[in-house]
Amino acid sequence: MQAAIFKGEGVISVEEQEEPTVEAPDDVVIAVEINGLCGSDLRALMVPPQMDYVKGVTIGHEFAGTVVGVGSAVSRIEVGNRVVAIPNINCQTCWYCLTNRTNLCENFVHIGGMIDGGAAAMVKVPARLVLEIPAGLSTELASLAEPLACVLNGTRTADVQPGDTVVVFGAGPIGLLYMLVFQSAGASVIVSEPNDRRREFAASLGADLALNPVDDDLAEAVMTATAGRGADVAVDSVGRLLADAVSVLRKGGQALVFGLDDLTRVEVSPAAIAYGELKVSGVYIAKGTFPTALQMLEENSQGFERILTHKLPLENVADAIDLARRGEAIKVSVLPNRGH
Repeated sequence: MQAAIFKGEGVISVEEQEEPTVEAPDDVVIAVEINGLCGSDLRALMVPPQMDYVKGVTIGHEFAGTVVGVGSAVSRIEVGNRVVAIPNINCQTCWYCLTNRTNLCENFVHIGGMIDGGAAAMVKVPARLVLEIPAGLSTELASLAEPLACVLNGTRTADVQPGDTVVVFGAGPIGLLYMLVFQSAGASVIVSEPNDRRREFAASLGADLALNPVDDDLAEAVMTATAGRGADVAVDSVGRLLADAVSVLRKGGQALVFGLDDLTRVEVSPAAIAYGELKVSGVYIAKGTFPTALQMLEENSQGFERILTHKLPLENVADAIDLARRGEAIKVSVLPNRGH
């Protein structure tokens, strides 16, 4: 089968690999229909890398497909089921797992970064991490379950109320998912994005304001929109903009740090946090939010499919990554079992 292999030093290569087979009693083998590329994949492919992937691993952790094999102990999932998978294998035995903080597991094995992932014709995952796709939800749209589940971990933390104002820094797929979910909760959302194409796309999806932080006065716009108070919540979906997020908050406001950049360091005034009683909350992957994500995608009142802008055959994964890097696409996916 073909698989997109991380070669290290910014290189990815589509190569022939052996198909995964059922070995353990809880194995599930999935024929992948679609795999979304994530910002984590792009960061791992930077030189120097901003995220560590194991050299030689098949990338991909936002995948959906059809079950083609199950182990002897698997009863809940059957061959032929359309499924998605939680791509983070928690150990179930560390203190964090035992206290229901599974997203903070001390012994994570990450599919698509540490072991082979879904940018391949087939992928193997433990059955306990597999969820069936609802009948009314397309497999392609279901590929957004993983990023949406991660975003829902953040929106649940923020607990935005109708009438609140949220500033989202970054109009990539994650920033736009935050925007759509917060708007569905009744919030007004201001998006800050320097890339013209992505900023215009945010506006087309219904951002209340879509501003260029280079040319526009973001702080003034936020103050005008909030009668001089500041934003209730600010989201750094990029991983480098915590100081900017803190700067636009009202007293008692909350900054969500979602984006991951292992190399970035920022300066934030502890006094400003104390004086304003600000909350700074990290948001790391999903935490029990996959079922809700699948339900929201099935209902799809937010029109999530608009984010899936580009779908390319797996052999064109390098082109897909380049589109995402240049900001010419919003959400880029590869189709491992579909040709041109």
